[in-house]
Amino acid sequence: MIVDHDLKLVVLHVPKCAGTALRRAFLEDGADRLIESWFDFSYDPVLQRQVDMAHRPLMDLYHTRPWRWLRRYQVIACIRHPYDRLASACREHLRQKSRATEVQMRSQPPTDEQLLHYLRRLPSAMDSHDLRWVHGFPVHWFTHFGKRPMVDQLIRCEQFSSDLEKLGETLSLPKSLRKLLRAVGEGADRRQAADLTAIRNNPNLQALANELHREDFPCFQYEQRKAEFNDTALKQLIEACCTIGPSHDLPLTNLTPEMRWYYGRVSPRPKLQLKPKRTKRIS
Repeated sequence: MIVDHDLKLVVLHVPKCAGTALRRAFLEDGADRLIESWFDFSYDPVLQRQVDMAHRPLMDLYHTRPWRWLRRYQVIACIRHPYDRLASACREHLRQKSRATEVQMRSQPPTDEQLLHYLRRLPSAMDSHDLRWVHGFPVHWFTHFGKRPMVDQLIRCEQFSSDLEKLGETLSLPKSLRKLLRAVGEGADRRQAADLTAIRNNPNLQALANELHREDFPCFQYEQRKAEFNDTALKQLIEACCTIGPSHDLPLTNLTPEMRWYYGRVSPRPKLQLKPKRTKRIS
């Protein structure tokens, strides 16, 4: 995340949505402005777990000092189709996993076996908020606080160049910054990477995204395809997680439509109907 106090802007870094390129442009242009930037990893003593300082879900960010700036400043975030983003998240996970897989990801996409291993682990990682899988967490975790949208301006990766141009005009950004953003939109300094189309179209990836990122599709108006698992282990895992039954029989707690607790207590999972952007800031 970046906070530009002179421009009164917050740039939320949604994982695998061109956040690094946007961060670089704002920091380069803002050398003479008052800018705060958060990056790297740290142990959060309030959450009592490790966190990725660059990518903070808003449920985590809420208890930190920078939260005040989301209430006072214009907030920008870049988003991406859930299927494309999850494919990229798988590659990023492998890039960070080991030296060998980092070298592989420079020129090759994940293998089918690597993809399945990643997808099988993602549900439990989301359940525990394990930062090693942060790139695969839903987009709305980084743009919404519960049901409340906290973003004023959305940039779509699918129309990156035109949205950046429109952003500069709408917010009357400095000409120097708009020039850098225009270069980013045109792909300046973009690294060449292996094509992820096959990964993106994998039925197991799409079926899992349909389940784990279900709110992102209608919220950000992305097309959702019907997809079914063809991996038995992954299919059985999701079916078990989505079962309505006794709480201690469930492998995970956050996917079931309804938790049935001891002594008859019940806690349903509500359906979230999210708006993509906020209409006004809360002072």
